Amino acid sequence: MRLLKLKIKFLKPFSDTVGKNMVEIDFNGNTLNDLLKVMIKSYPQLKKEFYTETKKLSTYLCIFINDKPLSALNGIHTKLQDGDELVFFVPVSGG
Repeated sequence: MRLLKLKIKFLKPFSDTVGKNMVEIDFNGNTLNDLLKVMIKSYPQLKKEFYTETKKLSTYLCIFINDKPLSALNGIHTKLQDGDELVFFVPVSGG
């Protein structure tokens, strides 16, 4: 596998969980699913925020890769590229 440089931005509540707003990592994997596994190893508390009790990706979790929502890509099977920027957040709405 090739080593990818990724920039990962965390908005609240994830920035509180990891203690940072942004990290840059060297990633040895191919897909978003691979990255999620690595992130959970580094920040185990993210597991309960990213996944439901039935081990499905939480519907509250929004992930953008290079300004494109995960729903417009190939889901957790989206292939990552060197230089990708990812944003993890929970959408907020109000009235």
